[in-house]
Amino acid sequence: MGKGMKIATWNIRGLGADEKKRTVQKLIKEEHLDIFGLVETKLGEVSSWHMQKLWGNQKIDWVHSNAENGSGGLLLSWHTEVFEAASSFITSRWICVLGTFKQDEFSCAICVIYAPNNQRDRLQMWNTLREFKQQLGLPLILMGDFNEVLKLEERRNSSQVTVGMRELGDFVQDL
Repeated sequence: MGKGMKIATWNIRGLGADEKKRTVQKLIKEEHLDIFGLVETKLGEVSSWHMQKLWGNQKIDWVHSNAENGSGGLLLSWHTEVFEAASSFITSRWICVLGTFKQDEFSCAICVIYAPNNQRDRLQMWNTLREFKQQLGLPLILMGDFNEVLKLEERRNSSQVTVGMRELGDFVQDL
């Protein structure tokens, strides 16, 4: 990817409050983000007005998955001068945008995920994303809330590797 590309994601746990919107605006501006994903927006819809408020007058595009009953919600946004989207796939737990980074014509899928808390449901999601990648035949950039860790030191008061940790490790290795 192009030199200096800035990509970030954040589990915001609700984007409704003005203070959180200001924090997102500041983050986008100060970090000069090109691509930004939000997890758990808790928004029923995302409008052009919302996006202009977050990004200012920049040329951007986005896809989102609406929150259901005030829970969940995903948002992926990007500078259109940096990334050109071709298509998108949207579910309640993950969204992926297929496209090309313009600077070096690198084609890939950028995905924001919000993995379930339940280990069995997470494994099902990993398997779905494995199949998705296999069908695409493109590199994936995965970001979001995986609701699991890869290493013991990433979790407080943990003394043994769990099944979920092994499954996430296998998923990452497979991709």
